[in-house]
This record gives sequence, structure tokens and C-alpha cells, in this order.
Amino acid sequence: MLDTELDLGSESSPESKNSLRLWLNLYKCTKRLEQEMSDRFRENYSSTFPRFDVLAHLYQAGEQGMSTSLLGSSLMASKGNISRLLDRMEEDGLLERKLSEKDRRVSIVYMTENGSRLFKNMAAHHEAWTLEIFQDISAAEKEDLLALLKRIRNTFG
Repeated sequence: MLDTELDLGSESSPESKNSLRLWLNLYKCTKRLEQEMSDRFRENYSSTFPRFDVLAHLYQAGEQGMSTSLLGSSLMASKGNISRLLDRMEEDGLLERKLSEKDRRVSIVYMTENGSRLFKNMAAHHEAWTLEIFQDISAAEKEDLLALLKRIRNTFG
């Protein structure tokens, strides 16, 4: 990524330059936060952030589980990696997949007891890590930033 300003000619305005700076800073923050969490999950659990993401969605889904397609569309992992990710997690005893009783073409993913135990431990650490990472930002600043980020997300529908 470029940190220098690009010459976009006469069409470039201070507003467009600020928008580009905003995008670049959001992108860099996202990548840095993702890397930090991935490093911590790897160091503490020999695991990855995408595995935590799967477990978090399955925990929220509860006993009814989630269809593979709904889970895939909800994850932060790339679509191409989801099947392999679920295969490995199933091999590790963290989840199981069963055909839907309503539609045999649909697989439902359920978290196992082992997966639930692991998720609860990981979630407690994840919460502590985020508290640590954002400790220098006041509660009011966090609320303001959350509101702004929600506005940005809402522009995409």
C-alpha cells in the first residue's frame, strides 16, 4: 500500500484525498488487528482467527446449528477456504456436519462439546485482548468510533 499521495490531476480534491486517507487507515488498522489476533490465537491455542470465527457463529446459533451456506456467508474467512477449514475442524472434533432433515441437499453444522469448551476459553481471552488493545481509547471515543463505523457499514446496505 502506498503511504504517499497520488497525483490524481485536477479532479482530486481535499475531500477525495481525505477519503483515500480514511480508507487506507481503516484498511491498515483492520489488517494489523487481524494479524494481532491471529498471532495471539496461534501462540495461545495453536489455532487461527478463522477457526475462532466459525466457533463464535456456531455458539451464537446454539443447538439448531447453521447451514453450511449461511455459515460461509457469515464468516470473515475467504469462501475458498471454508470447506477445508470445516473439514479440519470436524477432524479435530470441534464441530460436526449432518444433512438437514428438511432438505437433504443442505448440511447443518453443529458445535461439539469440545468445540464449545474451546470457544469459551478463546472468547474470554479474545475479550481480554481487545480490552488491552483498545485501553488507550476512552469509552466515549469508542462509542463515537462505533457510531462512525456503523454509518460506514450502512452505506453498503
